[in-house]
Amino acid sequence: MSRRGFGTLGVVAAIVGTLGGCKSDPLSDLDGTPAAIVKQFSQIHLVVGDSTTFTASVVDGRFVPLAETITFTSGAAAVAVTNDATYNPMPPTSQRAKVRAVSADTVFVIIQGGGLRDSVQIFIP
Repeated sequence: MSRRGFGTLGVVAAIVGTLGGCKSDPLSDLDGTPAAIVKQFSQIHLVVGDSTTFTASVVDGRFVPLAETITFTSGAAAVAVTNDATYNPMPPTSQRAKVRAVSADTVFVIIQGGGLRDSVQIFIP
């Protein structure tokens, strides 16, 4: 290829690269807006007196964890649930729940954060 051909090819590549870089990100509207709660488990099996923990986080449309306040509540008295104050992730994009089985039942632990709601089902025979 001649010197002139390489020069023309370089100019065309520069123009195409510039035009291609001007496109906007079609997924940018998903950034930073809570879209889902991601939880470590969907079901947990416990025996009366046993306890366990699980984590949850709020994510945006690209599944990037967000620094949202997350709370856990029990759907019935058969399970005692609290936020684990000893859990301090960096960055603070998740929260851990402590769950203790009090009596036999099937209960849901409600997870709320970022205007969203989800649950983990607890089975206690």
